[in-house]
Amino acid sequence: MKIFYSPYKLKPLQSLNSVATAAERDGALLKVEWPDGCVGYSDLHPWPELGDASLETQLSDLRRGRMSNQVEQSIWFSRRDAQARKNKIHLFDSGEKIKNNFLLSDFRQIKPGFLDELKKEGFSTLKMKVGRNLREEAEMLTHIAAVGLKIRLDFNAVGSWSIFERFMNALPLTVRPLIEYVEDPFPYDPKAWVEARKLAKVALDNQYHKVQWDQLNVAPFDVLVIKPAKMDVDKAIAHCEKWKLKAAVTSYMDHPVGVTHALAVAMELKKKHGDMILEAGCLTHRLYQMDSFAAELSTQGPFLLKVKGLGIGFDKLLEALPWHQLKTQ
Repeated sequence: MKIFYSPYKLKPLQSLNSVATAAERDGALLKVEWPDGCVGYSDLHPWPELGDASLETQLSDLRRGRMSNQVEQSIWFSRRDAQARKNKIHLFDSGEKIKNNFLLSDFRQIKPGFLDELKKEGFSTLKMKVGRNLREEAEMLTHIAAVGLKIRLDFNAVGSWSIFERFMNALPLTVRPLIEYVEDPFPYDPKAWVEARKLAKVALDNQYHKVQWDQLNVAPFDVLVIKPAKMDVDKAIAHCEKWKLKAAVTSYMDHPVGVTHALAVAMELKKKHGDMILEAGCLTHRLYQMDSFAAELSTQGPFLLKVKGLGIGFDKLLEALPWHQLKTQ
């Protein structure tokens, strides 16, 4: 197996969440040549703010034969892409069409008529990053609820149980029924999360690594957010089946190649598991300035359309990139 990489930078249009700035983000696309002659592509986009090792560290470790969870998933993605290209199919063709939520990283981007337009386009769910200005964010939720959109809140585990409790109890009665779930309301604490579930359904996302699954008596959350970019999908789905959880597949706010891979997984899981799989969260390419890859992505309301080509698409763009072989040490 030969591995090649091509570095890139993504330029956020604004601060992406409560733990990240608007600085450029580093990542690398991977090309893997397999012994059977297949070639596949994937993305590697770390979030050090969320505990990932840096891109430089992960590539350096890979040269020494050590693979992080992210690298393992990237190689898994590359294999899926390679097999699809060999079979002359697109990965989207193996799954079922699935809606995406609209991601709102900063409530200040909402202008008059914006929410009504989202509804007209076919969106039924809006995900909002919260935790920077809870008073103003709570006020904005009343406007979102007024147009009838379901709401997903993401605290990124910032804050505490008491802050979360005050925030939820202060919400108008018109808002709370429309909250589908709250992601990582505060740092993972099984007992406190059980209490949090009394206020809203809770989703486990970036706290996944803290859960001692073999010691659970009851899951203190209702939804598992599956990020294929860093999580073993089969194991995650097995957890959902055992603990009767719903699942929402999201991209990792990464490169369009990563976005497309994540949605392909979401579509396949939707076809196989039906109602267990909630709307996806894979329209994150809009968070960055457009580049040649993002320009290839087309949407139809909450749906991401398949990119022209085989596997995940982007054939000509991927072939034209400067590739550097990752030589082992």
